[in-house]
Amino acid sequence: MKRKLLFTLFFIATLGAHTVHCQAMGNIAIAGISASYTYTGEPIIPNPVLRDRLKTLKKDEDYTLTATNNVNVGTATVTIKGIGNYTGEITREFKITKARLVVAVDAGQGKVYGAAEPNLTYKVTSGELKGKDALKGNLERQPGDNVGVYVISQGTLTAGDNYELMVVRNNFRIERAPLKISALPGQNKVYGQPNPEIKYRITEGALVGQDALTGTLGIQGAGQNVGTYAITIGTLSAGRNYDIKFEPGSFEVSKANVTVKPNPGQSKTFGDPDPQLTYTVTSGELFHGDTFRGALGRQAGEDVGNYAIQQGTLALSNNYNLKVELTEKFEIKRKAFQ
Repeated sequence: MKRKLLFTLFFIATLGAHTVHCQAMGNIAIAGISASYTYTGEPIIPNPVLRDRLKTLKKDEDYTLTATNNVNVGTATVTIKGIGNYTGEITREFKITKARLVVAVDAGQGKVYGAAEPNLTYKVTSGELKGKDALKGNLERQPGDNVGVYVISQGTLTAGDNYELMVVRNNFRIERAPLKISALPGQNKVYGQPNPEIKYRITEGALVGQDALTGTLGIQGAGQNVGTYAITIGTLSAGRNYDIKFEPGSFEVSKANVTVKPNPGQSKTFGDPDPQLTYTVTSGELFHGDTFRGALGRQAGEDVGNYAIQQGTLALSNNYNLKVELTEKFEIKRKAFQ
């Protein structure tokens, strides 16, 4: 009987199939060992069915079952060894295949330009980690520090060799950094002078690294005539990585001072018509082609004597403070007989 069983087991071992169909009475048939199993994190031991003719063999009574290399992905071996009324052993190989794991990158991840990089997050959406297995490593995003959209991908994230890891990508957004700029108060000039550079300060937020503001603030309406003008953002810019909120101010153009003094020694002979009184600008100047209008006048009277020279109708536009120094006299001289 022993020789017959040994022959039968040898015959089965040489077939190399997972199930041996009995072709003769007395042959032992083995069924129930699959070609592959999915990784579970635990030792995988097939549970075959052994039949000797019409008898189903019992594990640990008629045979023992052991397996090696049967935890991790790869090729495992199961060994069937006869005991009791049976002797000999048969080995079979089977595959352990990777468990499928799907990880989805969380939506809505991002930061404000210049802020520290956050940890990229994800969640497992399909499959599960077995036993004490864990995801290691980190997601990564496309490189870039400027405002824009960057793809988040797998990076170094892994569940190990026992998993087929699929990462569903998502986007990472860098938003504009807020920056508040305020025009400084009290900025002004005198009419006729060139516009100064309008000053400002950053009142909220900050520039990142070597970033700098370029351009200049402007003045609404050019700011030439006397009056108050709004300060505008002009060409001032911090670049596309910033969202600037501008707090405008006011710019004042004040009147230019001009002083006029009548020329000394102005006179006429009694009975003659008055000449046009002349004067000299002693301080200040006229700008942009501005001119005087009107004329100096004098104290009334036509007899011989000295008369005070007066401002009369002499005037400038509203862009000037005109001061006339009235210290000179106009003389009417005696008329000689001829």
